[in-house]
Amino acid sequence: MVTKNYYSLSEAAEVLGKSKETLRRWDREGKLNAIIEPVSNYRVYRKDDISSLIKPLLTEIDNNIDNTEILLKDYKVLELFAGAGAGAGAGGLAIGLEKSGIKCAALNEIDKWACNTLRENRPNWNVLEGDIKNFNFKEYQNTVDIVTGGFPCQAFSYAGKKLGLEDARGTLFYEFA
Repeated sequence: MVTKNYYSLSEAAEVLGKSKETLRRWDREGKLNAIIEPVSNYRVYRKDDISSLIKPLLTEIDNNIDNTEILLKDYKVLELFAGAGAGAGAGGLAIGLEKSGIKCAALNEIDKWACNTLRENRPNWNVLEGDIKNFNFKEYQNTVDIVTGGFPCQAFSYAGKKLGLEDARGTLFYEFA
């Protein structure tokens, strides 16, 4: 029976941020030895072995971090194609970034209903309604730290006609870039 002093293969992979196959290879190479649990025949790893593998990495990271200086910069994001897409959904990317402390400088969206939703849900956001091709974003150069967005994917989607860059929506990637 696996006790709390051991990690299962899945647990060890999650803790280390590696695949199960990587852990199996490490076992074969002798880098991290597994124990085969006799009753279930499952591969388990000693928590102490995992900790001893991680500890030098954490020590190295700690030694490279200057804990006396705290970064107090206010990060800002500009979100393009901010509204109607299934991936982003009415400022979804900016909302996630906002929840992590990053301020939204502006959002651009062509769909008027999505813009209305953005304005209703986030009245302090600067919503730039209209075609991305009609905006000059120079005022945001060197003032925003992150540019994000979900340009239309229908031109590339299996659900669409798969015309790619031959579909006008597919060329919006260049506007985003």
